[in-house]
Amino acid sequence: MQVGVGVKIDQITFVDQQAENFGVVGTVLLRANFPELVFSPGPNEASFRSYTPESFAKLARTEGALLPSFILRNQQGRRFVQQSVVVLQSTGDATLVERFSATLQAPYFDFRQYPFDNQMFFVEVSSLLPATFVEFSAIKDQSGLGDKLGEEEWVLYNPKMEASIVEGFTGLETSQVALSFEAKRHVIFYVLRILLPLLIILFVSWATFFLQEYRRRIDMASANLLVFVAFNFAISTTLPRLGYLTFMDSLLVGMFVITGSLVLVNIALRRLKLNDRENLARTIDRYLVVWIYPAIHAGFLFWAVRFYLL
Repeated sequence: MQVGVGVKIDQITFVDQQAENFGVVGTVLLRANFPELVFSPGPNEASFRSYTPESFAKLARTEGALLPSFILRNQQGRRFVQQSVVVLQSTGDATLVERFSATLQAPYFDFRQYPFDNQMFFVEVSSLLPATFVEFSAIKDQSGLGDKLGEEEWVLYNPKMEASIVEGFTGLETSQVALSFEAKRHVIFYVLRILLPLLIILFVSWATFFLQEYRRRIDMASANLLVFVAFNFAISTTLPRLGYLTFMDSLLVGMFVITGSLVLVNIALRRLKLNDRENLARTIDRYLVVWIYPAIHAGFLFWAVRFYLL
């Protein structure tokens, strides 16, 4: 049996980065021909009949027709059906339309480039019968993404509808149709709320080198370190908790280590001054301001960009 499948996503209710799943509200459409269910409408009867899925399944069993069935392969939990109907034409062509909401697994998420990452989302409609009985094909003109998805963090684009043969739940080859689409983040939020404050903190750390009194430097560097810790706690709820470091994690960890080391460097310079080696302290200080401190940040940023983003 040839069955056409269409999937239209009308709303993205949430994207959970830590659980690696997302919620959708959408419509799935199945279209097939049943020669056993051909009928001749009466004089005052329409050329189609409508059924609930349960009553249509009962009719198909009575007439001995093979009834295809499907499941959302990457579904988590229950699929909540809001409304469903089967329309049967007098020619035996039947169309199932089901409006549903579900939580879908997204096992292909990779946040190593966060927040400059692109992600792939899938809605996989898999047949419960082997491919020798039922074969799915994509109805591309009735599939894709709606105009108002209700998702503010992500920009969704490039929907594709493709059919394939996969290993089914029975262990046999099974037909499957998948709607895939890509997503990228609105980066301006992360630039203004995370990267810009981080840059200001680093600039203030560098500015402490222009103070001549080492004791005041230590006080300011320590205070700036505490500001960095508070900033890290403030944005921790927006960062995904993963088993690997992301680009943003590496920036925060690296800059925290560099900022913390400033306290130790200023303590060492003050020790040199107290030991009557102020000239040596000033020489080291001059190289720190002009070369070493900027070079460390530039080198670390170059490594992070090359390792995570390129």
